[in-house]
Amino acid sequence: MATFAPNLPKTMKAIQYTARGKPADIFSFNEAVPLPTVTGSNVLVKVHASALNPVDWKLIKGGLPRFFMPKVKVPCLDISGTVVATGPKAGKTFQIGDEVLAMLQFTHSGGLTEYTLVDESILAKKPKRWSFEQAAAWPLAAGTVWQALVDRGGIKKGDKVLINGASGGTGTIGVQVAKSLGAYVVGVCSTANLELVKGLGADEVVDYKTTDVTEKYTNQDFDIIFDTVGTAEEIWAKRDTIMKPTANLIRIAASDDVFDSPLTLLAVGADIGIKKLCSFLRSGPGYHLFTNHPNGDVLRNVIKVLDEAKAEPAIDSVYEFTFPSVLSAFERSQSGRAKGKIVVKIE
Repeated sequence: MATFAPNLPKTMKAIQYTARGKPADIFSFNEAVPLPTVTGSNVLVKVHASALNPVDWKLIKGGLPRFFMPKVKVPCLDISGTVVATGPKAGKTFQIGDEVLAMLQFTHSGGLTEYTLVDESILAKKPKRWSFEQAAAWPLAAGTVWQALVDRGGIKKGDKVLINGASGGTGTIGVQVAKSLGAYVVGVCSTANLELVKGLGADEVVDYKTTDVTEKYTNQDFDIIFDTVGTAEEIWAKRDTIMKPTANLIRIAASDDVFDSPLTLLAVGADIGIKKLCSFLRSGPGYHLFTNHPNGDVLRNVIKVLDEAKAEPAIDSVYEFTFPSVLSAFERSQSGRAKGKIVVKIE
């Protein structure tokens, strides 16, 4: 039997969409959405903040088959909030009143809503020293960084790691996680963000506007190259000089048009397969492009590391939970100029 906090409302506010396209064309602000039914191992979270990621607007462009997504979708995958109800098979790990954060599942409802259902297995407890806005900035990017650097990169103390796009939402976290795990970190960013990346702990910072990293580093310098902005092809072309033979190039950012159609997705997949096969046949650096999926164990591990390291999320801006403000937040994300995470404060 489900357990509920007292005085829950029957309806809630949410940003929704039912078609694919640009946020301004397809989003609506529904102020009377029925509160979700709490079943199974789900918990109901009162959302206090949600953060944007580029995947949030790339997913709505239309390339993914419709059966991957619910008929009525709420955007954004990162949330922080308070547990207000537990399903009949939940409650073993999280109780009503717990402050939590999570990366939501792609095929479920998102974070731009006052309440959302989350499977208990993908939740992590919010460290007390972070505000809800700070906590919402971590889940997707932090989980991505952990899987990239630890699971695929095999990072170890003393490794030399290049973070391409070190001032972005994922890059800022990548710098802090890599440093926390004992790596020597080189961050690549624009002139305006050099001090930001230095402040995060990077050992070296390279201004891509004035310096080509593939010309600066030519002695097989790096054990891991983590590309968060989608320019990995230029680095991969010179992998024999910039990367050690045992190194890994891990990219999480495909081109902005990757979700435009199923054909572009297939083309990207084929290109990745060819590169991975070539690297295998040549016994050279590894090539990886992956999409992060919710994983409670990964999230709890990386949050523990970040909390113990006293890391702080780099937050570009915080927007209110109104329709015009949410549209402005998406415009900011799509501009590519954000210095850190973009957060929407729900309550």
